[in-house]
Amino acid sequence: MTGREGDPFGPARRRPDETADDLESWFNEIVRDAETGRLPAISRGSSRDFPGLSADFRVDILDHGDEVIVVAELPGAEEETITIRLLNPQTLRITARQTEPVGEGYYIRERGNGTLSRLIRLPASVTEGGAKTSFKNGVLEVRLKKMKPGPEPGGKEIPIE
Repeated sequence: MTGREGDPFGPARRRPDETADDLESWFNEIVRDAETGRLPAISRGSSRDFPGLSADFRVDILDHGDEVIVVAELPGAEEETITIRLLNPQTLRITARQTEPVGEGYYIRERGNGTLSRLIRLPASVTEGGAKTSFKNGVLEVRLKKMKPGPEPGGKEIPIE
């Protein structure tokens, strides 16, 4: 995100004829799609999984063999404040609470406290069965098993005996 003219992720992305109503309509469509399980296309040039929704922390997503691995940086979060929820086979939500640094007399205080939350679009359909998690030094790792492929479109052929 450079903010340069012509940058698809900068200020020039918005068309001059767009109104606040257009933007609100676009946002409502994204929320409605997420609630119904219909997912927008993956944003290739941005760090966000769902355009229009903020990303409170960074993640790496690996499509690795029969599993999907999500690695999330959760600075300042304690393990007992983290919740991981599989909303549908391709959407994961991670939420954590940052704890406030102890002490007074700060000259600058940039590390805040509050809730971190992010919707993550997964590269494949997964199941919660067999999920494994670990949390160490502010880094969360979630391993989810991919769903086995279903029957071919049009069903399965039954041979004549």
